[in-house]
Amino acid sequence: MSARNLVESINWATLTSALSKKAQVVKSLSSFNKKYQELDRELASLREQKTDLAFEHYRDLLKNTKIVDEMQAKYSGYKLEKLDTQKYIATLADFEKTAVASATEYSSELQTKLTDLVQTVQNIDNTRSVTQLTVEDVVNATPEILEEAQAMVNNGEFYVKGYESKFPDLSLA
Repeated sequence: MSARNLVESINWATLTSALSKKAQVVKSLSSFNKKYQELDRELASLREQKTDLAFEHYRDLLKNTKIVDEMQAKYSGYKLEKLDTQKYIATLADFEKTAVASATEYSSELQTKLTDLVQTVQNIDNTRSVTQLTVEDVVNATPEILEEAQAMVNNGEFYVKGYESKFPDLSLA
């Protein structure tokens, strides 16, 4: 598959929405896509341009045909030079390495988050309801509660501060 077909086969909207959490990757991909589209338009416009010159028309138009002869000689002597694309290929390779590294990092982050979420869901599924909890379960989960309660009893404090304001006594007696 040629590079052109590969780039054109990418669904950019789906790709950017899938990577929406990684702004740097989306920005890089968007700039790549924009540059590709600009270059593709420029290439299409260059291919549509007329490339032959009618020197006879200019000889009829101008009195000084020597200039037209010079231009025709220069035009016929013009040879296309091959452009060294290694610099551009190296830049694209660096971009690809950065994109792959960033995507790999993002994938590992997502995998870690997914593992944590699966563990959380399993914990939620395996928990007992509040009505089934015992004092020992609460103390085992948070041992500092027992220490705080013992300190309050030692100090003669038998009421939790702010409890009455949050949960008022509604008894009539």
